[in-house]
Amino acid sequence: MSKKLITQDIAYKAERFRESYGLGKFAAIDFDRFLLKTNVITVYKPLSDDFSGMSIRYHDTYRFMLINSKQILSRQRFTIAHELYHLFVQENFHSHTCTPGNSDYASHPEEYKADVFASNLLLPENGVLQIIPEQEKHKKNNITRESIFKTHQYFGVSVKAVIMRLRELNLVDNSYFDTYSSELKSTAIKLGYNTKLYESTGESYVIGDYASLARQLYESGKISESHYLELMNAIGLDPYKNHNAK
Repeated sequence: MSKKLITQDIAYKAERFRESYGLGKFAAIDFDRFLLKTNVITVYKPLSDDFSGMSIRYHDTYRFMLINSKQILSRQRFTIAHELYHLFVQENFHSHTCTPGNSDYASHPEEYKADVFASNLLLPENGVLQIIPEQEKHKKNNITRESIFKTHQYFGVSVKAVIMRLRELNLVDNSYFDTYSSELKSTAIKLGYNTKLYESTGESYVIGDYASLARQLYESGKISESHYLELMNAIGLDPYKNHNAK
């Protein structure tokens, strides 16, 4: 299958994914609620700069995701969408570590597919076209700064991701990357938007029953006590200290 057909196939799968999980064709995704709903145990934690995230799937029953909260919020959201491809769409998947700049199709086809999936999941065509004013869609490179930043803020993604999506929809060309390569935060402020998408959250927290599952694995003998303590310490919890405090 050609790269073009693969891209179209992944875009279709992202659209179907939205439909299957009731995410609609227009709205931005509330990932914390979605991950809780789909039982993806997710750990947010500040990590090294060259690490975006990782995911593990076990027998289509357990799904785990680790997200680097040291990275800016828009990057975190793209990483989550990228990992959802591996966890729910990719066949014969077990585990994966995500690092920036690994999406060349020839050498990393599944990474390329995950990026295409993330782009289409985060920026659904119908939703993007609904935000862009009709008069701006009549000819190429007619999309205004205001429309780009409104799209970027509404869907919670980077400006670069918006431009890439608009390019895929044949509304802009590569010249837009140069136009919007700097002073993005100050532009957002001038347009009246907050700057949280440009900032690192740096938070450590868990979505899902991580602690409960770790305890079950330990009590059933599937992991050792030292492994259990390691899992709990990874999220800043001392199970024995908490237990003794009761």
